[in-house]
Amino acid sequence: MTAVRRGGLVVAAVLTLLLLAGCGSSLATRPSSSRVVTPTTTAQASTPFCEAVEASRAATQPFSGVGIGRSVSDVGRLAADVRRTNQQVTALAPQELRQDFDRVDQLVERQLSLLEANGGDTLAVARDPGIASTRADPQYQQASQRINDYVRSTCT
Repeated sequence: MTAVRRGGLVVAAVLTLLLLAGCGSSLATRPSSSRVVTPTTTAQASTPFCEAVEASRAATQPFSGVGIGRSVSDVGRLAADVRRTNQQVTALAPQELRQDFDRVDQLVERQLSLLEANGGDTLAVARDPGIASTRADPQYQQASQRINDYVRSTCT
């Protein structure tokens, strides 16, 4: 997979804040992940945290399916919605995972800022070497996995 193609996948995947483990794909569920999580079949009560996760998913939905080199329309409003919902999720996250959520939020913010500065052009995100470097960082990957595991166990 080319760096440009990977970058495009990152826009949608990271903007979901890796919180959609129970609802869709995330970086932590890619094939290289060594952890296997079995989905639960028991319905769990909705909590403010899980409701915030769902709101975050809804806010990032317009970014899904946007191809490399295409522009995200109304990027300012969409970015504001993602920021607002991500702040809610982070505020409601358990204290022991706050640093993990903050780490992921930093990468999301970097991508949103690039999109805004470049008129919604997804290629700007794909070309940023710092984004790929951050995603490859073992500490970032571990944080993503802990978030993914928590969301799966709590909100599915």
